[in-house]
Amino acid sequence: MDMNELLLQSVETLPPLPDTVIKLRRYIDEAGAEIRTEKVAEIISGDPLLMAKLLQLVNSPFYGFKSEITTITQVITLLGIGNIKNMILANSIKDNFKIDLSPYGLNTQEFLNSCNEEVNFITNWLNEEDKKLSYSLVPCVMLLRLGMVIFSHFLIQNHKDKEFLARLKEMKFTNISMIENEFVGVDSLAFLGFLLHRWNFDESLIESVCFINSPHAASDSVKKSAYALSITDHLFAPYHGSSPFNVEAALALMQEAINSGVSFDLDSFVAKLPERARKNIKKD
Repeated sequence: MDMNELLLQSVETLPPLPDTVIKLRRYIDEAGAEIRTEKVAEIISGDPLLMAKLLQLVNSPFYGFKSEITTITQVITLLGIGNIKNMILANSIKDNFKIDLSPYGLNTQEFLNSCNEEVNFITNWLNEEDKKLSYSLVPCVMLLRLGMVIFSHFLIQNHKDKEFLARLKEMKFTNISMIENEFVGVDSLAFLGFLLHRWNFDESLIESVCFINSPHAASDSVKKSAYALSITDHLFAPYHGSSPFNVEAALALMQEAINSGVSFDLDSFVAKLPERARKNIKKD
């Protein structure tokens, strides 16, 4: 059995989602256009821990609301049921994993800090410019590095972690996706698309993730979100995020998106860049 098959088998043993999350997802999928806000609120309210976590997330800087949100009905009105489903799914999945990035040679706390920075950045960047897009992408960005977390666990389990790290060092921590392909038959971002599909995330998010490396090829309906994810991925990529090369690549993607008719505000984007990224913009 090759590593790819072993990886797929390991997915079957991933921690199950909490019962409330499954119940909510089932109701939303079955109700279709007949979804009732009060029923969604009832399901969430039946799980005090989930309700508290949801309110905590909504009142975090990720969403940037000016006044405190205190009820689930307010959350549903502000974010919409689809975004709430995605956010609850993303948070439940994130909380289910023990994180050890040693196969990648990454410090766990620094990795988690960077993941939080990614979500804060996309919120800060898009909240004024395209609030709807910002809300829809938060759950996706929360999980953007999940493939690496699962690969790490898998490599440790199969005693390939040291060999994987040695290969990364040999390549000076470049071409990460190529090395992931060598060891597990798929790269971590492509694997994330597979996971989002398995967990029934919205098709638009799945499609956006699938086109992170080629946003120009995405359909018009998800082109803007695919570009936003691709740009964010360059700015916060492990090892080389916000390096001069990655900052220039992010700016080139931004210009490419604008040239293809995607409505981004370049000046606003540059103003919202992390300080370390702004320092690496080439001066004309």
